[in-house]
Amino acid sequence: MTGDNQVTSTVKPGLLVFTLYEAKGLTLPNNQTAPSSLGAGVAGSMSSMRPASSQARMASSVASSSRPGTASSRPGTGYTHVVGIHPRYLPYCVVEFDKCEVFITASPKSSAPTAPIYDPPHNQYKFDVSRETDLTVQLYLRNPLSTGNNRENDILVGSCKVQPRFEEAAQQTASSKSKSSSQTASQSGLAGIEWVNLGFGGGSVRIGLHYVANTNKPLTIEDFDLLKVVGKGSFGKVMQVRKKDTNRIYALKTIRKHHIINRSEVTHTLAERTVLAQIDNPFIVPLKFSFQSPEKLYLVLAFVNGGELFHHLQREGRFDINRSRFYTAELLCALECLHGFNVIYRDLKPENILLDYTGHIALCDFGLCKLNMKEDDKTNTFCGTPEYIAPELLISQGYTKTVDWWTLGVLLYEMLTGLPPFYDENTNEMYRKILQDPLLFPGPEIVPPDARDLLEKLLNRDPTKRLGAGGAADIKGHKFFETVDWKRLVQKKIQPTFKPVVENALDTVNFSEEFTGELAADSVMDPSGHLSESVQELFHGWSYQPPTGMKGPNPGNMSIQDQYLGNGSVQG
Repeated sequence: MTGDNQVTSTVKPGLLVFTLYEAKGLTLPNNQTAPSSLGAGVAGSMSSMRPASSQARMASSVASSSRPGTASSRPGTGYTHVVGIHPRYLPYCVVEFDKCEVFITASPKSSAPTAPIYDPPHNQYKFDVSRETDLTVQLYLRNPLSTGNNRENDILVGSCKVQPRFEEAAQQTASSKSKSSSQTASQSGLAGIEWVNLGFGGGSVRIGLHYVANTNKPLTIEDFDLLKVVGKGSFGKVMQVRKKDTNRIYALKTIRKHHIINRSEVTHTLAERTVLAQIDNPFIVPLKFSFQSPEKLYLVLAFVNGGELFHHLQREGRFDINRSRFYTAELLCALECLHGFNVIYRDLKPENILLDYTGHIALCDFGLCKLNMKEDDKTNTFCGTPEYIAPELLISQGYTKTVDWWTLGVLLYEMLTGLPPFYDENTNEMYRKILQDPLLFPGPEIVPPDARDLLEKLLNRDPTKRLGAGGAADIKGHKFFETVDWKRLVQKKIQPTFKPVVENALDTVNFSEEFTGELAADSVMDPSGHLSESVQELFHGWSYQPPTGMKGPNPGNMSIQDQYLGNGSVQG
C-alpha cells in the first residue's frame, strides 16, 4: 500500500469497477455494545458496551475529554428498545475512491448484522481513475434513535484500505507469470475478487476490483448531465454534475476566459489548476479532469457534499473545543502539505473548507495560491478575505508562508467563539484592529488555556516570531495538540464526532437554496467575446493530464511547476 509520505506514481486514466458482495464475522471495536434488539447473532459475535461511547473512544486521539453521552447511551433508550430487525439497521457501507463516495445498503436477505450481503445492481459502482490512490471501505451500524439521515452516533464496525491494481487483465496475466502470488499482491495491489480483513472492529469483507484503461477521447461538457447549481462567483459558477459513462457525481467549476483576461486573473486561474492537478492529500479536494471550450475553462472536482464549514458554523454558532481541534489538525496537515511543495494558500476561511460524508475536512478553491515560494521567499500581492488578512499584508512589507499560520489562528478563534478576533463591519476599522488592537478572549470555558496559548502564538503580529515560522512541526508540537495521533489522523483513522446530514451522493441539502434553486445550464456566451488565437494560446495544455501525484511532506523540497510558464515561476 502506498505510504502517506511517498510520491505516488502515475497511472493511465481509466475506470475502476468496484463490487461489494458480502461481509462475515463482523464484530464491534473493543468496548462497544451490540444492539440486543438486532438479534442473537449480534450478541454472540459483538462485544459489549454502550453505543454512544464509541464516539468518545474514536475521538480520544484528538480530544482531551470525552464528548457527552447521547440518548442512546442512557439506560432504557437506544438500541435496546428497538424491536426486531429492519434493513435500515443492517451495516451500510461507505466506499471512497479519490474523495468520490458511494453508499451501499445491505440486502434484507441478510441473515444477521454480523454477515450482511449486498445485492446487484446496487452493489457495483464505477470510479474514474486519474491518479493512483487507495480505495477505502467502511461499514457502519446505524443508531436506531437517529431521525431522518442523522448519522452522528452511527458506529464504525470495520474499515479497510486497499490499493487497487491498475492493470488490465492481459497485463495482470503477464506480470503474474514473473512473480509469486505474494509478490503480486504486495507490489501490484488487489485485482479480481478477494476477502479483505477489516480493521477497527473485526471480520472481513468480500470485494471485487477490475480496472479498464480509457481511450484518449477528450472530454466535453456533453459528457456530463448538469444537475444543480451549488455555488456562484464572479468567475462563473459551480454545478453538481453526473458523468454519463460512470454515473459518478462531481462538482464542475466553469470559468469564463474573457472574464479572467479582463481581470488579469489568468495567472491565478492557471495556478489553481496546477496545484489541484499535482497535490495528493487526504484533506484537499482532488481534481479529476479539466477541459476547455473556446469560451470557457472547466474544472471537474470531487463533489464533497457535507457542505461548507461556514454553513455549519453559521447554523451552530460555534464549535466545542474537541471539534475545533479536530478540524484545525486536519487543516494543519493540508497546509503543511502545500508548504512542503512551496505553495502558499493565502485564502483560508470557512467558505473554502468542505465537510465530506463522514465528517472529514476537504480544502478547496485554490485560486489565490502562490507557487514556487521557498522558505525565505517573499511576495507582495495583496489578496485574501478582509477578516483573515495577516498584518504583514496590510503594511506592504512582503510576506512568506507564515501568512497561512495567521489565518489558521483566525479560523480556530472563529470556530471557538463564533467570530474572527478583529471582526468589524467597517473594513477599514477591521484593518486597524488587526494592526493595533489587543487580542481578547472569552472565558476558559470557551477558550481553554492551551487553546489561548496557541492562538496568542499563531496570531503574533511579527511573522518571524509567529508559531510555525520554523515549520508546521512547531505547531504540531504545541500542548493543544498533545492528544493528537498525527499518523492516524492523516490516514483518516480517527472518526469525526460530527457527521453531516447527507442522504446520498446527490444530496445538496447542505448547500444554499439561493444556488440550488437555480437552473443548471452551461450558459451560451456572447459571440462578441470571441478570443484571438494568441489569447487562446494562454490556455494551451489546460486539459488534464495524469498528475505526478505528489503527497506531503515533500522530502525533496520540490516546487510545483507551472507548465504554462515553463520555469515554474508564477507571479501574483
